[in-house]
Amino acid sequence: MKKNRKDIFRKAIADNLNQKAEEASELGDFVSDMKKARSPDGAEAGEPAEGAPNENGEGKKGLPEQKEEKKTMAAMESRLKRLTAGPSQPAAFADEEEPPRWRKFAVFGVLGLLVMSLLYWAIFSPGNRPAIYLANTAIEENTARNLNTANLTFPKNKTIYLLFSSGGRLGQDKIITRLTEVYSDSSNMMKEETVSQIEGSVKASWRYFTAQFQKENFDHAGRFRIHVLAPNGEVVATQEFRIQ
Repeated sequence: MKKNRKDIFRKAIADNLNQKAEEASELGDFVSDMKKARSPDGAEAGEPAEGAPNENGEGKKGLPEQKEEKKTMAAMESRLKRLTAGPSQPAAFADEEEPPRWRKFAVFGVLGLLVMSLLYWAIFSPGNRPAIYLANTAIEENTARNLNTANLTFPKNKTIYLLFSSGGRLGQDKIITRLTEVYSDSSNMMKEETVSQIEGSVKASWRYFTAQFQKENFDHAGRFRIHVLAPNGEVVATQEFRIQ
């Protein structure tokens, strides 16, 4: 039958009290033995102590008895150290206060994996990254996720609609949307020139906003980019596309 924690606790306390009682009894016996060791063995009242000089000036105690007395005193000192040592902790409490080391490592490992998973989800999850969605027709938030965001190509003389999704709260009171054209100059150096720019006030609680660039900006083939910038000029998101 499995003992409950209350029975184990009571037994541990009882064992501890018994151990202290035994130690107290042994300490009393030790003090009594010390008194006997320091007093003359077998000496009667008025009888000279053992080892004291007799009438002839000679001691009754010889060298072998002195060695035996030193051994007895050394044993008593060792016994005194053992009796005065601090009480050991009951095993019933040691298991509960100090769990196995492997259990600590397992807990820390699980917590570490959980933190890494949350960081990965927060940083690399596509739903949490700012993104620009483009199309030749107006875009709704619930349909933007189905739009392609790579290798985009649109025909000439068509209005470009965009939806910017911040992945959360915009956290800005003003947003700048800039249209640029990328081309190479006469020295084959790549340049990026601003074609049009839209500035608008937004609410920090907004998660997305929409805008559009008129077809007059796309009357020729070329490589274009749309940048969404914060008021301080920091680029929040970029989307590249081509006009053919």
